[in-house]
Amino acid sequence: MVGDLLLFSRIDAAASSAGASLERVDAPEELVAPHDVDLVLVDWSTRRDGWADALAGIRAGGRARIVLFGQHTDLDAHAAARSAGLGPMWARSRLVRELPSLVSDRA
Repeated sequence: MVGDLLLFSRIDAAASSAGASLERVDAPEELVAPHDVDLVLVDWSTRRDGWADALAGIRAGGRARIVLFGQHTDLDAHAAARSAGLGPMWARSRLVRELPSLVSDRA
C-alpha cells in the first residue's frame, strides 16, 4: 500500500530484479488472502481508520511480514504503529536501503 508512485516504482524495480511478483493496493481489504502474501509494505503516514485492525488480521491469518514506513518526523504515525502492535515504523530511507534484501528474501 504505497501511494507515492516514485517510491512504488523503486519497489517494483527491486521486486522485478528479485523475480518477485508485486501487487499494488490502496487499502488492506484489497489484499489477496493472507496465506498468499509474503510481504506487505505499508505507507503508514497515509493510513486510514481500520487499517490497523485489517493489518493485524493479515498478520494473524498468514505468514506475511508487514513493514510500515513513513516520514521519520511523523511522530504521530510512529506512535500509532507501536500502539497498534504493528511497529516499529521504518523511515522511508531505511525502506529504500533494505528493499533489495526484503524482496529477495520473499521471491
